[in-house]
Amino acid sequence: MTAESSSGSHDLDPAIIEWLGKIADGGTLSIARRAGGASRAGYAVDARRHDGTNAELWLRTDPGFGPQSDTLYSLRREAAVYRALADTPVQIARLVAVHPELPAFVMQRMAGDSRFARIADREVQVSIAMQFMEQLATLHRLEPSKLELPELGAPGPLSNHVREEIGEWERQYDAAGGGVPVISLAGAWLRANVPGDAGWPLVLVQGDTGPGNFMFDGDRLVVITDWELAHWGDPHDDLAWVLVRDTLERLPELDACFARYEQASGRPIDPGRLRYFRVLAQFRATIGTLAGLRTRDGRGEIAWQLIYNTLHTRLLAEALAEAAGVSAEPPVDVGSDEGDRSWLYDVALADLRDVVLPALADDFAATRAKGIARLVKHLREVDRLGPDLEAREREELGTLLDRRIDEIGPARRALCTAIAAGALAPDRALPYCLRQAARDTALMRPALGRLADHHLRFIRTSPEPGGTS
Repeated sequence: MTAESSSGSHDLDPAIIEWLGKIADGGTLSIARRAGGASRAGYAVDARRHDGTNAELWLRTDPGFGPQSDTLYSLRREAAVYRALADTPVQIARLVAVHPELPAFVMQRMAGDSRFARIADREVQVSIAMQFMEQLATLHRLEPSKLELPELGAPGPLSNHVREEIGEWERQYDAAGGGVPVISLAGAWLRANVPGDAGWPLVLVQGDTGPGNFMFDGDRLVVITDWELAHWGDPHDDLAWVLVRDTLERLPELDACFARYEQASGRPIDPGRLRYFRVLAQFRATIGTLAGLRTRDGRGEIAWQLIYNTLHTRLLAEALAEAAGVSAEPPVDVGSDEGDRSWLYDVALADLRDVVLPALADDFAATRAKGIARLVKHLREVDRLGPDLEAREREELGTLLDRRIDEIGPARRALCTAIAAGALAPDRALPYCLRQAARDTALMRPALGRLADHHLRFIRTSPEPGGTS
């Protein structure tokens, strides 16, 4: 068995390559690392067997340093979901094999694209979005007791599963070091406002579902992808994830998409529950990107972790503000003066854009180069704006904590402690969280690009948070 590789594939465990060789019946393997994925690594594998046939496969591995490595959401648990859904109407890739010891599994590689925002024809976008909503309804119509998924635990009362999810992500937050006031505030709010069970079914929730996590070919939906966060829960949990991912890649005709879900599922969408679960979805997205960022492991997509953590932290503050009836903060006014060293950053950016990127044919290397450019853009703004924005935050933290603030990190942790103890009312803490999110967005604006001005879409009128049936 021989194995050919391109950039990024050399990091594979030799035992995994040997295992792939057995799947290829000792033939030739061609392995190429693909960009994308926060917790998992993906590889396109072509297995050319001795009989002349070729198997197009997709290898999914856990490199051990992603946000969900060593958490409840293991790769083996994800593989179990693919296996359990194989004979259902849900469109998923066929599971080929799971490594008996290492965190790796192989699926059938599907033809298609996952970059929903690149679809130029709006009618095609709408058609695929509608197909996706129908698939989400199909998933939610499955009876949990008939799915062989012991890896997810026994299905129980819905609200118990919601509390389990909150607890799991609180553990991840603590493991990542905590100290982020808006996350602490959201966790306290979520625990205090868990919706009741009456009238709502328990379903298999995909988690992190929506644009970017399904594939299409032309005007046809091909498969739903990325099941690492699957769990038992409320159907509004997945609908909330759709809204979260909508901030990254906009769904056209969103109201019509949700109406199609209602029609296909046979159930109405409760705006109050949707508002609650959007806070929960943003809570998880914020903690996941925080954990990825705080590993400080250069093997991961650090630039994107920084970008998405900034975005999700702001969106969490906005989701919590909408749920609590608090107005969001306007963008921070930072002026347009250039810093003394801005020209040096601009030279580095020009070299990356005009010299380095055009010379890179490998997709993985090109993605990393683009990440470096975004980090340079961020560092330029930190150099230019950081001292002034830090002074503003110290003053605000000093007012909240009623003392002089010399270091921001310990002050943020003190604020988290006050929130957890109930010593600081949410109506005082949340405005600070909104303003701090606006300041962080200002530092990341050039790196964020269009995402800097993406906000949550408004959820229509609803009952009071936590008061839904």
